[in-house]
Amino acid sequence: MNRFSYKNVYNSEKHKKIMNNQRYVIDDKFLSETENYELSDGFSLKCIIYRDGVQKEHYFYTTAFVKKMTLKNTDRTIYEYYCFYDHAIPFTEIIHHKNGHRYYPFHIDLYGISFLDVDTLEVYNYIPEGYEHDKKYICGESFIITDIHYNIESNLIAYGGCYWAYPCDVMVGNFSDPLNFNPHLINLHDIFDPEYDNDIDFREWKYNRLYVSCGKEEKSLSVKELRNMINELTTKGK
Repeated sequence: MNRFSYKNVYNSEKHKKIMNNQRYVIDDKFLSETENYELSDGFSLKCIIYRDGVQKEHYFYTTAFVKKMTLKNTDRTIYEYYCFYDHAIPFTEIIHHKNGHRYYPFHIDLYGISFLDVDTLEVYNYIPEGYEHDKKYICGESFIITDIHYNIESNLIAYGGCYWAYPCDVMVGNFSDPLNFNPHLINLHDIFDPEYDNDIDFREWKYNRLYVSCGKEEKSLSVKELRNMINELTTKGK
């Protein structure tokens, strides 16, 4: 792949334009469906989906899509945000951090990740510019996060997910500062399966090691090894 850009394009002029062009669907006439999710720590999430598009033969082509997400705790609204991607599945676990705060991870788009401090309501949104891409589109290809596994002892975080749809992979980063986290992530496929022949899936943090499955095999790296690799990657400024 070409060089990866860690530049945060969230709330840039191009990104705001993309979002604003879809906001017109936030209207009852475009209401598609409502979903509700039960989260940990007594939190819940209400999702109202708005969709516009055109019907062609037997298929509906979406032209604008917005999810209005309302995070609640015991029926009290805590935070609202909008998601502009159809297949972004909400996370259901509140992260209890070593610093004593609690964080809710969420998506506002396919790429990147956001974290809300549910106690202070501070939020950090991150969407990487990604790999070299069509300049007409703001984001290049980057890792799509589907599951999150924080290790409170090491302050490292493992993200499960993929590039496009296959194969599954795990990326690891430093999560000591959740609202200004280090975006440089270690790609475990590069270490355990550089030919990308197998799925890599998170298994557990245990005994200062990260364990994953790679195909039918179990693989692991120590916290010290992971920290050294993250530091090296960060220093190189990739």
